[in-house]
Amino acid sequence: MRHTLSAWARRSPGFALGALALLMAPFATTPASSGPDTLPAAASQAAGVLAVGTSGDTVSEDEPSPSGPLADEMAEMLDRQPGGVQVSDQAMAWDDGATVVVWPAPGESRAPAGLGANVREGAVQQMDLERQATGADLSPMGTYTSCPSGYYCFYTGTNYDGMRYQFSNTCSSYASSWGFNNQATSWVNRAGSNKIIYAYDYNGGQLLWYEPHPSRSTYVGSGDNNRMSYWTCSHTQ
Repeated sequence: MRHTLSAWARRSPGFALGALALLMAPFATTPASSGPDTLPAAASQAAGVLAVGTSGDTVSEDEPSPSGPLADEMAEMLDRQPGGVQVSDQAMAWDDGATVVVWPAPGESRAPAGLGANVREGAVQQMDLERQATGADLSPMGTYTSCPSGYYCFYTGTNYDGMRYQFSNTCSSYASSWGFNNQATSWVNRAGSNKIIYAYDYNGGQLLWYEPHPSRSTYVGSGDNNRMSYWTCSHTQ
């Protein structure tokens, strides 16, 4: 939410100015005799605020924004899924590491092993992703073990290439919510709790494939390629 409001404020300067005007409005009718510090105090209060949303959330100017060669792509992802934290130049995480999205480096065709380059150590610790960043869960890109143990993963290319979307706790979602609607081409299921994943062309539509635990597919087939828009799961005993 904070990133979304911050991006809105940057694109709409009038929004931030409107917030400033609202903050200063109570002082507009204050008599001059109230003292010379009244208006500067209001301006000082407003200066610490970037934007105020309709829900009452305040966005701090020092809220970090994505950086690195994929900053624009990450900012767009935050518009779709607020609350994500950048953990490297090529990866973001949500929900204490339960969901991780990993981009290929510019010019590359597959997501890197682990979290990629320039790992943000503090964010990695916050998201409990040290194993993925530093070795224990580090596997060659383009192999099914690039999907870490405990997750199920969708890939936008064949043979586990392209972007990698890792989920551990999520049991159902829309691919459009994560920016890969009709783009899933290969997959891996290494999730815990014996999850079985079911992929559909839309919610309530045709079952395209299912993923027993554990299993994998280098290619979903020409009839199902780039058709998944929704998935759900069940658990075996």
